[in-house]
Amino acid sequence: MKNAKMLGAAIRSYRLRKRQAHNEKPWTLEDLAVATNDDKSHLSRVERGRVSPTHATLLRLASALDLTRPEADYLLRLGGFQPIIDLPCQEDAAKAIRWMTQRSRNHLNPLALVSVDLRVWYCNALWLRLMGISPAQFRHCFQGRHFARNFYLEQCSTMAVLKDRYSNRDEMLQRTALRFRGALIDGLFPQGTLDQLLDHDTFRSLWEAVKSRLPQSSLTGEQSFSELKYPGRGILRFDTWWCPLEIDHRFMVMLQMPHDAQTRDALLCIRSDPRPGPGAPCLIHGYMCKRDGRQLDPQLETIRSDHGLAEQSLSLAAKSRAGLSALPPA
Repeated sequence: MKNAKMLGAAIRSYRLRKRQAHNEKPWTLEDLAVATNDDKSHLSRVERGRVSPTHATLLRLASALDLTRPEADYLLRLGGFQPIIDLPCQEDAAKAIRWMTQRSRNHLNPLALVSVDLRVWYCNALWLRLMGISPAQFRHCFQGRHFARNFYLEQCSTMAVLKDRYSNRDEMLQRTALRFRGALIDGLFPQGTLDQLLDHDTFRSLWEAVKSRLPQSSLTGEQSFSELKYPGRGILRFDTWWCPLEIDHRFMVMLQMPHDAQTRDALLCIRSDPRPGPGAPCLIHGYMCKRDGRQLDPQLETIRSDHGLAEQSLSLAAKSRAGLSALPPA
């Protein structure tokens, strides 16, 4: 009954937030009843916590009230139901990328956007510089692709560059296998892809090693540690946090925070380093080849300029810091 009252209060709050088109007043119960094809008295009992709505009723309410995905999941959990897990498509990814780029262009640390099924969709310019990868390489070889397939199955020249950057590769591989296992348990990872991965000797040995271990935590909110080799800067150490995206929890922000002062100071200099070169051709994904066998959805193509905008933001931030450091002490 307690959850029923909390659920009813949440529905009422979302209803009052919704505005009528003709006078901007909050929705009434009658408005909600018309939108959901439900009975007004029944919805009144739901809001007062007298009755518990069905799963189908909650989905209709979420649709009528234009709730975001996290809000709809909240209602389902209060109603005692599991949230609906459907994997994001390219249109969903395009919306997530636009939302994220608008808020992270001046972000001073490396970050990337990953979906819950472990596909990589976006990274900022600083992440690209750390990995020694150009924006064109990322678009062709990483964007929208399953990280596991790219890492183990496809002999991608761009992935080889990324692998070489990690100095704690063994630890990272174990954590990656645990992450895949957690995604498989949650039904977020295709069984067919797993079957293909298990044919790979390295992945199969890792999978067997972690088979008896449950993931230490859910993928969202996970924290890990990574060490990267950067030319001329030595070993850079990062605390890596996986945080759910505010507008769609099917995506996570992988945020890398400097672990020590050396890494923090190195990042200040790396922002003004030259951009990574074009790199080697990749026959697997058609990068720098005459025939590009892969075409992204047009909605993702419109995002390509964001890496250039991010590079401009890095340059402006570096110039601003240089100007401030040149000022005499007060």
